Amino acid sequence: MRFADTKRACGIDLNADPIYVPEGFEVIEHIQGGLLNWNSQRPKIELYLTPSQRKGVVQGEKVCEELEEFDGIPANANALDFFINSLPNKPWIVPNEWKKVELHTTKYILFWGTRYRFDGGICVRSMCWSADARVREWKAGYCWADNLLNSQYPAAMIRKSEIKG
Repeated sequence: MRFADTKRACGIDLNADPIYVPEGFEVIEHIQGGLLNWNSQRPKIELYLTPSQRKGVVQGEKVCEELEEFDGIPANANALDFFINSLPNKPWIVPNEWKKVELHTTKYILFWGTRYRFDGGICVRSMCWSADARVREWKAGYCWADNLLNSQYPAAMIRKSEIKG
């Protein structure tokens, strides 16, 4: 079992091979992150903006380079799949803080720990929150690594102190 689940806490196996690889995608990098005990009341994954993103718009590859300055690792696609597979039955899994975005905008949380080749380019999978006037929901998607990224594209990051095994 890849996810251990109780009402209060869950485990995410970030050492396992990617749980889901979209059709046509090839995994080119998968950073292992141990077993992450997840509790949405005390999240161990934080949303991080690089210094360049905080200043404005920057190319994704530059963001990826700047993530190396973070005291930890980027969450991989297994964390993304944990969140997406928990919805809509367990909406408490995703911290409410992650939904903070202005109306009529979308937040894209990027999981840089698993990188893919798709259609000749490099991309990472994402989880996006759409704050439309009619629909508010999480969806899975992907982002090209050479896209221009701003503060609407935080990286899901795990501090070294949170990594177990």
